[in-house]
Amino acid sequence: MASFNKFKNILMLAFDWILYGAAGVAGHCRVTVAQPRFQQADSSMNVSLPCSFSASGCSSSQPEVLWFRFLTNTHQGLCTPGCTDHQKYKVHSSGNNILLQIKDLTEDDSAVYICGIAFSDSESPLSKQTGDGTVLTVTG
Repeated sequence: MASFNKFKNILMLAFDWILYGAAGVAGHCRVTVAQPRFQQADSSMNVSLPCSFSASGCSSSQPEVLWFRFLTNTHQGLCTPGCTDHQKYKVHSSGNNILLQIKDLTEDDSAVYICGIAFSDSESPLSKQTGDGTVLTVTG
């Protein structure tokens, strides 16, 4: 678990580097992100991983939504913000609720999925946050 926490800290630095840029409109912007810890699915179905966020003191602009996947020895940017594989992954959002839909599941899709929310028009370090990750277990 220490390795995962270290990876999460590195991911946050990369996340800030990707999205930190525009001059801050909302200097006191604070974002919190929540994800379920575990989700199980059968390989014969599609799955939607939920993520929700709250924002206070942020601009009224829509935040960027990013999804990453942490495998045993590596990580992948799945949707940063555009999805790398539009046939496999799709992001749906409704207000402060975000879903990552994963199609054609296989056991290889078992991983930790991390949702990130960023108000890139803010200089506040709390305006770009990730959830703790959802462990997806896909069974045959």
